[in-house]
Amino acid sequence: MLVAKAEYDYYPEYTVENESKKVIKKKKKVRAINKRMYITIAIIIFASNLLILYRYAKITEANMEISRLENQIIELEQTKQDLEGKLEGVKSTTMISEEAKNSLGMIYPQDGQVVYVAVDDSNDIEVANRSFSDKLKNIVSNFSSLF
Repeated sequence: MLVAKAEYDYYPEYTVENESKKVIKKKKKVRAINKRMYITIAIIIFASNLLILYRYAKITEANMEISRLENQIIELEQTKQDLEGKLEGVKSTTMISEEAKNSLGMIYPQDGQVVYVAVDDSNDIEVANRSFSDKLKNIVSNFSSLF
């Protein structure tokens, strides 16, 4: 062992070169790892920026759709108001009476043409005047007639 140790010390340049090669290899590995890390970080940042731009595009598209629908709502409300105005015009009694006179030839009746009909309300009063006990007797008798 002692001889091997002595021989090892005999070539001092050899040991220095091997150590410097190891250091160079380690530096190259560290640089390669740093390059990969930087590239990975750049890719992540690029992907996140693309995602943010995509979401902004979706938000803008949704805002445009909302604006279009709001304009459509305004147009429909105006159409509704126009139709309500026309409906009120059609429902007015003066317009109906004028239309009946002009196109159908109708006239208001004279006093001799009006007939009044009398309605007998006495039947309704009799039903209302019956007492609760009479109603109960009627129900019990109907029920007993079933058996």
